[in-house]
Amino acid sequence: MNGKKAKRIRRHSKEMLLAWLKTVVEPEEAAKITPDNFNDYLPKEGHVYANRKLLVSAYSSKWFVNKIKEKVIKENRDVETIKFDELLSDGRG
Repeated sequence: MNGKKAKRIRRHSKEMLLAWLKTVVEPEEAAKITPDNFNDYLPKEGHVYANRKLLVSAYSSKWFVNKIKEKVIKENRDVETIKFDELLSDGRG
């Protein structure tokens, strides 16, 4: 993957994370969240140790980047066309 596409993926994942975060908190708090301070609302730990494995925390910045990369590589799609609902449907049921 080239640098331009990776940069687009990171930018799109930041936008999706910001939009998701605003849906999780109260409307009054959502108005206070900006692209500059949204990291203050996320947990500091980006990984979780479970089942003797170190896993990326769900709904973290890295999680969004990994899920978007999977979609781009598997389905050969443009980065900006990927929506949040598609990241949740991973074929498990």
